[in-house]
Amino acid sequence: MSFKWKNDSIKRNFGFYIEQLIFRENRFHAVYFVDSLTGALLVSKRYSGNNCGLTETDDDLISNFLNAINMFIREIRSNKEEEIQEINFKDTRILYDKKGRLICVGISKKTNLSIERAILHELLKDFYYRFEDVIKYFKGYVPPEILNYKNRLENLDLNSLFKFNINL
Repeated sequence: MSFKWKNDSIKRNFGFYIEQLIFRENRFHAVYFVDSLTGALLVSKRYSGNNCGLTETDDDLISNFLNAINMFIREIRSNKEEEIQEINFKDTRILYDKKGRLICVGISKKTNLSIERAILHELLKDFYYRFEDVIKYFKGYVPPEILNYKNRLENLDLNSLFKFNINL
């Protein structure tokens, strides 16, 4: 189900195309949880098909690259605490959110930045508080309980994580 707007002012005034998004469709192409110190991929989930020619085994390569971009930005900035927030492309956006040494990276369909950020932040909080001790003392081995989180990501409607009472 998608909604068509008779008035194109939404598109002109706010810069996003609501009619292109089916509201039950996921806003994200993929989500990655990465340890920022080692660059290790903890768990990931792709929501879009294999439309870019990469296989599931390439998720480690992708997560390392996304972490390397974050580290590069920190190195070239005078304020070493500053980190990357997002990378924008024409139809895709890469969003970063961090807590402790955990980085959550979402590759979105560029629908609404505030909603996408809120969803990604809720995912980050959920993952972090479930596995806080494992993340704090991560030594490179990803335990089965973290790997099983992929099942949660497969069954979770990410759009339901957005709280409509948040003032955006």
